[in-house]
Order: sequence, then C-alpha cells, then structure tokens
Amino acid sequence: MNLRFPEEIILLLYNEDRGDFTHSLAPHSLHTVLAGAVLMDLALENRIDTDPGHLILVDATPLADDLLDPTLADIAQDTGARDLGYWVAQTAKQGDEIRDKALARLVNRGILEAESEGIFSLSRLVSRSRRYPTIDGQRVEEVRLRIMRALFTDEIPDPRDIVIICLADASGVFKNILSQSELSEVQDRIELIDKMDLIGQSVIRAIREYEPPAPASAPRKEIPQAPGLPLIGNAIGMKRDLGSLLVKQYRNLGPIFRIKAFNRRFVVLVGAEANAFVKRGGKYLRTLETWIDYNKAGGVGRSIISMDGPDHIRLRKELTNMYTHHLIEGRVGDAVHVLQQDIAGWPQDKPLPGLYTWQRIVLDQIGVLALSMPVHDYLDDIMIYFQSKMKTYVMRQQPRLMLYRPHVRRAFKRMEELTQRILADHEPEKRRNKPPDAIDHLLELHRRDPQFLPETDLDMLGPLSAGLDTVANICAFMFYELLKRPDLREQVIAEADALFDQGMPTVSDLRKLDVIHRTAMEIIRLYPLAPVMSLRTVANSFEFEGYKVPAGETLLIGFTVPHRMPEYFPKPERFDIDRYTAERAEHRQHGVYVPFGLGAHRCPGNRLAEVLIVLNMATVLREAELVLHPPDCELKIKQSYALLPNYKFRLVRRHR
Repeated sequence: MNLRFPEEIILLLYNEDRGDFTHSLAPHSLHTVLAGAVLMDLALENRIDTDPGHLILVDATPLADDLLDPTLADIAQDTGARDLGYWVAQTAKQGDEIRDKALARLVNRGILEAESEGIFSLSRLVSRSRRYPTIDGQRVEEVRLRIMRALFTDEIPDPRDIVIICLADASGVFKNILSQSELSEVQDRIELIDKMDLIGQSVIRAIREYEPPAPASAPRKEIPQAPGLPLIGNAIGMKRDLGSLLVKQYRNLGPIFRIKAFNRRFVVLVGAEANAFVKRGGKYLRTLETWIDYNKAGGVGRSIISMDGPDHIRLRKELTNMYTHHLIEGRVGDAVHVLQQDIAGWPQDKPLPGLYTWQRIVLDQIGVLALSMPVHDYLDDIMIYFQSKMKTYVMRQQPRLMLYRPHVRRAFKRMEELTQRILADHEPEKRRNKPPDAIDHLLELHRRDPQFLPETDLDMLGPLSAGLDTVANICAFMFYELLKRPDLREQVIAEADALFDQGMPTVSDLRKLDVIHRTAMEIIRLYPLAPVMSLRTVANSFEFEGYKVPAGETLLIGFTVPHRMPEYFPKPERFDIDRYTAERAEHRQHGVYVPFGLGAHRCPGNRLAEVLIVLNMATVLREAELVLHPPDCELKIKQSYALLPNYKFRLVRRHR
C-alpha cells in the first residue's frame, strides 16, 4: 500500500536539520492541511465526492485505516447537508491525533526513527536511498524530491503529486520549505499545477476559506503570582516539597503561574497542557542560560544539554551509541559482572546504605560500558563534582564560595585527572581491535568534524553524570520497594530466574520482563528523577493558556506534576504496578506520564536507563537474599536537585 496523503505531507514538512516538521508552520495550517489530506484520500478511495455545494457520501464501508476511518465514520453518521469546508473544519479538530497516527505509522514502516518525544530522523535506508519502503515491497521516491522536480522542471507530475502540491499550496506549506526567491520562481508553476485536479481545486478553496478559530479573548496582562512570604516568596515550599507546591498552585491558579525564591523568579508551566506545549514548542525555549556556567566549570564550552536547534539535533543523532541502549547491546554480561563483583564484597549481616551502594554499582557499570574502565576509585569525587556543580550553577542552592572547600577542590582536580586518563586510554593505537565505546564515538566525531565538535566541547564525563542522576537513584528507590513488598519481590525473582535460566539475556529479552518493567514504571512515577524536570529560558515570546510569556523569562517546567493527580492516576499516592497493564494503561493518556522529560531535550539516556534498571533488579534479587535494616524501616527522602532516598539494607545470604 502506498503512503497516505497525511503521511506524505508530514514527510514533505520534515526538516532534516532540526529533526522536526512543525518548526515554523502554524498549528492551524498544519491541522488544516492534514484534514485536506484525509479528505483527498477518501475521495481517491471513492468514499466521498463533491459538488459545488455539498460533500457527498458515496460508500460508508470502512477502509481498515486508522487515519481515514474516523473521518469517514463521522461523515456517514452525519445527517445534515454539509459542504467541503465544513468537513475540513471538523477534521482539522483532530489534527493532533492525525499527526500522531501518521508519525507512528512512518516509524513502524521504517521510514522515520523516533529519537525522542517530538524529534525524529530519517531511517538509514531512507536517508541513503531517498526512497521509502512500502508494504508491497516497492520503493517510492522521497516526496520532497518528487515535488521539487515537479515545481522546478517542466516534467508532468504524477496525479498523487498534483494533489500534494494543491494541499501544500493552499495551506502555506511552500512558504515554510522554500525561500522567498524560490517561491517567486515557481509560483506560476504552482498555480498551473493547482488547475490540473478538479477535486484538488475544491479542497484548495475549502482550505483557504477556513479561518482559524478566533481566540476566546485577548491575552491577559499579568501571569498570576503564587502567594508566598515577604522577601523569601515560595522558597520554603520549593525546598521542602516542590512537587506538592506545584500541584497545589496548579489547582489554585491553573497551568501557568509565577513563583519566586528570594531574588529568583520563575514562570511555571505545569500539567498535561504544559507538557503538550513543551513537546512541540522547541522554537520558543532554549537551555543555554541554565547550563552555560555548569559547562564552564567542567572545562566544556557546549554540551548536549546546553545546545538547541540543528546543532543539538545533530549531536543527539551522532551520539546515539553514546547515551542510548546501543551502549549495552552485546555487553549485558559486562554489566552483570560489575554487579556480581560488588555483591561479592558485601559483608553478611552488616547494614549497607541503599543509595550509595547503587551509585557505586551504576557508576562502575557506566564506566565499563561507556569509558572501558571501572571508576570506583573515583566514586566519591565524581559525586562531589557533579552535585557541587548542580547545586551551585543550575539550582543555585549554594554560593560559589562553597566550591572552594578543600574536598570540593580535590574532587575537581581528580576529575581533571580522570579526564586525562580517559583521553590517554582512547588514543587510536590503544583502541585498535577493541569494540568502540562511547568515548570512541565522541572522539571520532571530533576527528571527522572538529569545527562542529572542537576540543573545547569534548565532555568526557557526561555519561557518568547521566548514570549518577538517573539510573542509580531509580535503582535505589526500586530496590527499597521490592525489599518492602515480599509478594512483588517473589514475582520479580520468578521472572529473573526464568530469564537467566536461558543464559545471559539480551536487551530484547530484558524488554519482555513484564512485572519488573511495570514496577520500574511505577517507581519513576512515584519518585520522579527530579521534582521539576527542566529549567529553560524563553527565547521567543509565546502565548499559553491566555497569557503572554515574554522573551527572557526563566521557565520552570513541572513535567511530572500529572504523576500526582488523581484524575490521571487514581489514588496517586498508592504503589500500584497494574496502572500499566493493557487494560488500564493510565500512562498512555496524552501528556500525563513523562518521567524522562519531553521534546528535544528529553533525557537521551532513557532507553539505556530502562535496560540497566531492569537488569540490575533482576540480577541482584537472583544473586542474594536481602532485607531492609531494620525490617520495618521507613524510607526517608531528601530533596535536592534530585530526590535522594535514605535507607539501609543487609545481606542475609548469597545464592551463588
């Protein structure tokens, strides 16, 4: 089956440099062109027809196509006499749903690859061949090549391409993908092609006549301010429990409000509405101001977390093997060996700190996988180094003077030493005949394009930061909950035994572990990686929920606020892994479950984190009998730039 028109419109809009397709096309225009595309497909399938005043249902038989059948059903059920413009407007209301379905199909067909929420890349096959695979095994030339050839040459276009040109012209797509001079050059050609299709002309008129819905009201002047104390504002609530503060103010003020802590002021975006905006609002936000001092303190000019736009997208693509699950493909046994070695050193019946133990294990695993070297000798210095930078430069929870304390200065020097060791160990002659690790990929990119990634931007320690702040914390929380819940623990052990009885598992095997996976999902909901997932700077003014947010404001984005809301997760304070079964699927509500952030800056290591978390829990419970110390100990949580669990456990006996 050929691609449907909505899929080809999406691909025509795709910006390979930015990894998105809506950068400058207004939502109204996108929704309208997708609506027109659906109606054109229905017309070509002989399901509808048009006359000068009406849209006529010809055949109500469904097409078994989730892009077209919902609109066909709406038309079949409607008893009124409606024109084409009415159905353009009605179908445009489902524009977001049509877009998401089209994107999912393009990913499933192997045409696009999903890098993160809202960020896509052409598959290797398509990017090299410039042809799309289809269900019948044929290959279709890339839509932009076909359309540009039709516009810039005298070649007679294919009938389907005529329709695409009609749709694109009517909705302003060409203004977004062509320069002004290019558009002037081909304008006469576009008008000529528009006249080649009678139904296309009807759709063009309907699209052009469809005006965007008028805003409910003019933007309100002042973003509401959350009440607070004189001078310090909301500082106490932010320090004690930022998540609860944001939920409370969301209930009182809505999804946008202001808070302040002493002299720092934030515009807060929270809730599913905010998540939907952030997912597609990349052109309004940037991260540079949040991370620039953090980078400088580590001797790095730019990093993946501080870059935006095409450079950021390119770096994410280039470093796929550095931060994603590809890092552990074929090396699961190495990660298991690190954990087994650590367990072998645990004293029997002596209390061990939960978080510190998992920080040690995970940092060594990341060291072996990403750097090809264990880093346990640097453990304390790594934690001091990253935590000091976060508290000082990002969260601004402590003055810079605190960086001059002797143990902090020592940690920074030790990180300089570690960086030099990594570089020395990754000289080309020393890496010959060895499988490439994350640093090899980073250095290879530098050698290929030193202008894009100069020496000043080589962040050798980045993978360690990701492991420390994500995998280790989640493992520590999950370990506590499993030790606390014997029935659930037994289910996990049964899954782990069945897994390892077949030999060393693969990444694919790990993804099939149902109970462990759902447990991990619930842990990340209850104990999010950070109370607020992101600080951003407003690069371009925007309107949100009736308020104008000016450029230059600092945004605090509460991605995980919906995790605590009963309208999405009934009894949200309760631990319940059945939320993620196919029957309930509470996490699949739009913009509700976003544990790793959204948009271009979604955590690049989320897939690696998911694999390591599942692997570590399956391994540790299979290897040893463990209990909390004391057995009835309550979990204590410290809120810093992340949620930090505090508890102890002890080894009863080893199984192996």
